[in-house]
Amino acid sequence: MNFDKNTLIGILLILLIFVGFSYYNVYEQEQYLKKHPKTSTQANKNAADSSTTSAKDTLAKATPSSIDTAKINTAMGSFAPFSNGSEQFITIENEDCIYTFSNKGGIIKKVVLKNYATFQKTPLILFEDKGKEFNFTFITNDSKAPVHTGDLFFNTTVTNQKISGTQKLDIVYKIDLGNGKSYEHKYTLNGKGYALDFNINALNLADVLAANQPITLNWHQDLPAQEGGIEDERFNSAIYYMNDTQEDDDLTNDKEETLETPLKWMSFKQKFFNTSLIASKENFKKDATIKVVTPKEDPKIVKSYTAQLQVPYNNSNAFNFPMQFYMGPNKYEELKKMNVQLTDIIPLGWSFLGMINKYFIIPIFNFLSKFISNYGIIILLLAVIIKLVTYPFTYKSTLSMAKMKVLKPELDELKKKYPNQAEFGQKQMELYSQTGVSPFGGCLPMLLQMPILIAMYRLFPSSIELRQQPFLWATDLSSFDSILSWSAHIPIISSLFGNHISLFTILMSISSVVVTKMTSQMQPSTGMGNEGMMAQQMKLMQYLMPVMLLFIFNKQPAALSYYYFLFNILTLAQNWIIQKFYIDENAIRLQIEENKKKPKKQSAFQQKMQDIIKQQQEAQKNKKK
Repeated sequence: MNFDKNTLIGILLILLIFVGFSYYNVYEQEQYLKKHPKTSTQANKNAADSSTTSAKDTLAKATPSSIDTAKINTAMGSFAPFSNGSEQFITIENEDCIYTFSNKGGIIKKVVLKNYATFQKTPLILFEDKGKEFNFTFITNDSKAPVHTGDLFFNTTVTNQKISGTQKLDIVYKIDLGNGKSYEHKYTLNGKGYALDFNINALNLADVLAANQPITLNWHQDLPAQEGGIEDERFNSAIYYMNDTQEDDDLTNDKEETLETPLKWMSFKQKFFNTSLIASKENFKKDATIKVVTPKEDPKIVKSYTAQLQVPYNNSNAFNFPMQFYMGPNKYEELKKMNVQLTDIIPLGWSFLGMINKYFIIPIFNFLSKFISNYGIIILLLAVIIKLVTYPFTYKSTLSMAKMKVLKPELDELKKKYPNQAEFGQKQMELYSQTGVSPFGGCLPMLLQMPILIAMYRLFPSSIELRQQPFLWATDLSSFDSILSWSAHIPIISSLFGNHISLFTILMSISSVVVTKMTSQMQPSTGMGNEGMMAQQMKLMQYLMPVMLLFIFNKQPAALSYYYFLFNILTLAQNWIIQKFYIDENAIRLQIEENKKKPKKQSAFQQKMQDIIKQQQEAQKNKKK
C-alpha cells in the first residue's frame, strides 16, 4: 500500500494526541487523590466489599453480637455454651421400627413403623417432632429463665446402623459442663419390638440445678390421620393415663385437666396405635396437665394432644430417672408385655365383657391366626366355635319352646277357667311343675349369647389384626364395606346412614328378620286379650330391631356386621337341624303326660313364684275388704 506525505503526517498527529491525552488523564487523577486521600480508601473498601458481602452477611447471622451473647449467658447460665450448633440426625433401625434421633434436644425426632402403612399406603409415621414437641425444662442457679433442652445441642458418638434379634444398642446424648458435671439423655433400643428404655441422668449438678424444682417434660403431638374415616379415628382417640393407685382414666373430649395424683404412665392413643411414656421406678409427680383439642377444620389431623409431666428431681449428684417408651400398635399381646396394664387403652368392655374378650375371644382369635392368614375365615371359625359352645343351651331352649307349644291348649283352658290373673298364674305354675316344663328355658341361650355379642361389638372396632385385611368385597375389615357411596349431604339419609351403604350390614339385617320369623313360628301362638296384644307388640318390636340395627351397624367395621350375619346363618342352620332331627312333638306330649302321673317336687324358683302369686292374691282380697 502506498501512502503520500499528507497521509503519514495525519496518522502521526492522531497518535501524538492519544498519547498526550492518556498522560494528561493520569496526571489529573494523581493530583486529585493527593488532595482527597479518603476517597482512595473508600474506593478500595468498596472494591473489597463487592467480593465479600455474602460472607459478611453469613457471619453476621451465625455469630451473635456481644450483647446477644450476654443475654444468652444470663438467661441460660451454665448451659449457654451449648445453645449454638448445627442439627444432625442419626437413624437406627430394628426389625419393627426406624428411629431418627437429633442432637438438638437429644430427642427421638421421628418413628416409622416398618410393618404398617397408612390407608393411602404411605409409610406410617407414628411420632414426629417438628420443632419442640418433646423437651424438658429445668431451672438452674445461675440462669434467669427456664432452660429448655430443645434449645441445646448434645453430643453423641453413635452413627447410623441396624440391629436385630437379641441385640441392644445404647444411644447417649450428652452435655459435658466440665469438672465431671454432665446432663444426658440415654436410650436403649432392642433388636425387635416397639419398646425402648429412656433415662435422664444428671451427674454432679446439685450446685447447678435449682433444688426442690421439678424437671418438666413438655410433650405435644398432632396425630396425623392414618385410617380411612377421620370421624371414626377421632371417636377412638384419647389420652389415657394411670395413677399410682393403679386406676386408669382417659380424656377424650376437648378439655384441659390438672391431675392431682402421681402418674405411672401416660399414653397418646390413636385408633390402632399409641405412643406411651412409662415411669419405670418412681412415678411422675402430681399436678400434671393434659389437654385435648380437635381441629375440626383440618381433616388431616385427628386430634392435638398436650401434656406436661413433672419429673421428681431430688437434687442428687447422681440423679437418674428411668422411663420406657412404647411406640407401636394397640395389639393386646404387645401391650401386655409392658406389664403395667397398658392393655387398658384397648376398649374391651367393662367387667364381665372385658373378661370374655381377654380370656375367651382374644385367645381363640390369636390361636387361629397362627394357622390361618385370612381373617374372614378366622371370623367364620370363631362364630362356629361359639355356636358349638352354646349348642347345649340352644338345644334346651328349642326343646323348651316345643314343650310350651304342646302345653298351649291346656294353658288356654286354664285361662278360661280362671279369669282372675292371680289365680291363673298360680294354676299355670302348678301345671309347669307337674309337666316339668320351664317357661324361662328359652331365655337361657339369649342370656349367654348376648354378652358374647356385646363383647364382639367392643372388640372388633379396635382390633388392629383386622386393619387393612380384605375379605370378599370388603377391602378393609376394620372399616365399613361400602357398595354405594355419595358425596352430597342428604338431610335424613346422611344422618342415618352416613354417606354410604354397607353390604354386610344389609345381609345381617335380612338374616335377622329371617331368624325372628323362624323363632316366632317355634313359639306357641298367642290368643286375644291383653296378653295377646302384648305378645303381638313384642313380635312387632322383634321385626323392628333388624331395621334399627341397619342404621347402627352401617358405620361399623365390616368384620362386625359379617360376624353377626354368620351368627344368624348358623342360628338358622342349628334350629333347623334341632327341629328336623331332635324335636318330636308327639314324643314330647307323651312325656308330659307321663310327668303328670309322677309326683313332682317344685324347684326353689317355682316355689318362690307361687309365694309371690299368693301374696298378690292376699293383697287383692285385703284391698276389696
